[in-house]
Amino acid sequence: MNKILNINLGGYALTIDDDAYEYLSSYLESIRRRFSESEGRDEIMHDIESRLGEIISTSLGNRTIVMLPDVEAAIEVMGKPEDFGGEPVEKPGTAAGKKTFIPGKKLFRDEDDAVIGGVCSGLAAYFGIADPIWVRLIVVVLTLGSFGFAAPAYLLLWILMPPARSAAERLAMRGEKANVENIAREIEHGFERLSKRVNDFSASAAGGSAGRTTANVAGGCLRIFGKLALALVILIAGAMVLGLGSLWVVGTWAFVTAQPYISYFSPLSGSATYLGFFNAFFMVGIPVVGLILWLGRTIFRFKTPAWLGAGMGVLWALNFISFILIGGMAFGNYREGGNVTKNLDLSGIRSDTLHVQWAGQGDLNEYDDWGFGSGDIQIGDKHLKIKDLVEINVRRSLNGQFECKQTIRARGGTMEDAIENASSTNFDVGIDGNTLRVPTAFDIRSGKKWKGQRIILTISVPDNKFIVFGDVVNYRLNDVDYADPDGDYYIGQYPDKAFRMTPQGLVCSECPQFGDRQFRDGRYYEKFILEGNFNTEIIKDDEFSISYEGAPNEQSAVEYIRTGDDVTLTTRGKTLSGQLRCIIKTPVFTALIADNTGQVTIRGFEEGRSFITAKGSSSIRGFFDSREMDLTLSNKCQVELVGKGEELRANLSDGAKLEAGAWRTQRAEISASDTSYAKINAEDDIKVKSDASSTVKIEGSPRVHTVDDDKQE
Repeated sequence: MNKILNINLGGYALTIDDDAYEYLSSYLESIRRRFSESEGRDEIMHDIESRLGEIISTSLGNRTIVMLPDVEAAIEVMGKPEDFGGEPVEKPGTAAGKKTFIPGKKLFRDEDDAVIGGVCSGLAAYFGIADPIWVRLIVVVLTLGSFGFAAPAYLLLWILMPPARSAAERLAMRGEKANVENIAREIEHGFERLSKRVNDFSASAAGGSAGRTTANVAGGCLRIFGKLALALVILIAGAMVLGLGSLWVVGTWAFVTAQPYISYFSPLSGSATYLGFFNAFFMVGIPVVGLILWLGRTIFRFKTPAWLGAGMGVLWALNFISFILIGGMAFGNYREGGNVTKNLDLSGIRSDTLHVQWAGQGDLNEYDDWGFGSGDIQIGDKHLKIKDLVEINVRRSLNGQFECKQTIRARGGTMEDAIENASSTNFDVGIDGNTLRVPTAFDIRSGKKWKGQRIILTISVPDNKFIVFGDVVNYRLNDVDYADPDGDYYIGQYPDKAFRMTPQGLVCSECPQFGDRQFRDGRYYEKFILEGNFNTEIIKDDEFSISYEGAPNEQSAVEYIRTGDDVTLTTRGKTLSGQLRCIIKTPVFTALIADNTGQVTIRGFEEGRSFITAKGSSSIRGFFDSREMDLTLSNKCQVELVGKGEELRANLSDGAKLEAGAWRTQRAEISASDTSYAKINAEDDIKVKSDASSTVKIEGSPRVHTVDDDKQE
């Protein structure tokens, strides 16, 4: 019969019989005598006991009592004393069998060879890489190549990988057996490393080492990089603390300040609203506190209780779940939408013009005590007033009468709730003669809540009748039918102007139209297409404008088509006297297409590249400079150029005529056919292609290159 003992072996509580205990005690005493002269004897014994406790605990399985075979199996793994110079140990008896414990390689952080956190040195040890500098270089390359996205992976490994603190853990990190010999060697090497660091520090203080290896230099650079990266992480964490902390403080202050008025906006009961606020308070506050604690541990090295982090995490999760549930309840109160619509009677308006004015904001009552946004929202003892949720639409009337439809939209948990919320909203539009007076805001009475209420006024205007919006109210226009949606005049830009309704939509009857003498356009037009028998002058100016000189009936015969930077002026085949003169002023000229138009004059421009296409009766005179000029002339049109450039390319056909002797160019390419005529002034090179019926005259002294040329002068 054996006695049963309870012991603590390296932190492992074991129940062991007396035979196994005597053998284990003898074994440990033999090892203690073996390392009695070693500097790290106590640490060696502590690590050996911890390793023995781990092996024995693992080998027990479901058993609770340690027997002699269990101790023998553990000693077989650790090594007998005689294997490393100790005295042999006598066994109390013969073991019935032996069990083995084979350790596997484990992933640890190597803090003894750390630059930042020991992650790279731990990975190097795990994968058997002799020098961890290569792993560090790979991490740096991945971080730079991924624009910093590899840095979070390093931080995650830093958090997940435990540090190798004991000798057994350092051996497991390299995949070596954690026996007595290896543990003792690892601890003794640890003392040697510590001694070397002390000596290196002393040598550095005395003047430094005479030389360093490439690995040491690279390691120093990586250490600097690591410290900078850590400093960046600390800086980001500090900024997050400031940002979240400010949000925390401001949000709390805003809630406390607005507390008397929360009932107007919160769709929940008072208790649920306060619970939601406290949930948000902790959801923002806990990360702030967590970041502060992390900064404290990183910078000041103070320790926090292990339960604190877990407790904060659980508290945050509970508040998050509660906040989600309360948010779902709140959104449930906005699930459905509903409208209340009524038609205002405008049959009493006898004028052709309907005026729309603000009714004037005024005061809520003598108890108004809170507001923000320049009075866009005001709250008094009796009601809530909201200004900016009013919009106006303008449509074409189909029955020949002015009409106004008022729609109030709201949300609610059900359709009935939404309609009730819309019905409880006060918005009274007044009619004063031919003036529609629109309130600047709508009221929500005490006891009711704001559930997304919006006011929409739809005003319908008959054909050939007018509508005038006053100042301020014109900014509330949301959707308007304009005859030209891409035009130049909008009610929002021109208050107090009369807009006439046409079958196509509204047009400003009091605004200068495109083509009027007073017309100004903020856009730039660069390409001009002219079709019809009228004369045109294109002049450089700081702003675009267009005007006419001539009979009014001929002015109205010209139509305009604007597309992007292009303007087309066309008579669509209508016959004019030829006396109408169009004056176009523009900052930029790029291209002209003249199709059987009259005389066209271009003056004052300095362009990079210009294009002129002309045919028929068009006669063009250009007084401007262009670095590159491209001409396409046909059907007896005439072009005269005065100025200069670097390149001129011209294609003439069917009797076209180009007079460019006063337009100096460096290089030119001319193609003339079918009795065409060209006169060119070139300085360096000119390439000419001409048939027998055409004439090309060259001034200056360029090198001439002829292509299929039958006639050259």
